[in-house]
Amino acid sequence: MYKYLYIFLLSMLPITELRATIPYGILEYNIEWGLVFAICVFGNFLVCIPLIYLLTYFDQISKKYSLVDKILDKIYTRTRSRSNIVNKYNYWGIVIFVGIPLPLTGAWTGCLASHLLGLDKRKTLISILIGLTISATIVSLLSLIAAHLLPYIGIEVK
Repeated sequence: MYKYLYIFLLSMLPITELRATIPYGILEYNIEWGLVFAICVFGNFLVCIPLIYLLTYFDQISKKYSLVDKILDKIYTRTRSRSNIVNKYNYWGIVIFVGIPLPLTGAWTGCLASHLLGLDKRKTLISILIGLTISATIVSLLSLIAAHLLPYIGIEVK
């Protein structure tokens, strides 16, 4: 039971999200891919709901603390530099940005990009859910392919 909770919580983190957690669940824990898919999409999406609504509040609080404000400014600058596609296509840009499983293009960054561009929170959440589903599909397929190919090169999968 702990392994299901573990992948659920791991999928909520900004570094791992579902891009690292799906392969971990499939290859390391040998959990059925459909279950891993559902747990990871749900966990990754669930964290977006409070995040998208708390970013404005966090901005206000960070202004009171210069160290936090400097850190947040660096994060915002990095996000702005990577969010050209979101700026160009708005909600479809969020879908693409979250849906392409590359480092630093996940749901957390999608929420942040939406916040910086002032996009509607509800529409952003729908776009993120679509993007997470696309990303989870790609990562699941790659994980399943890896699970079948790795034994041929001498790497045993659990």
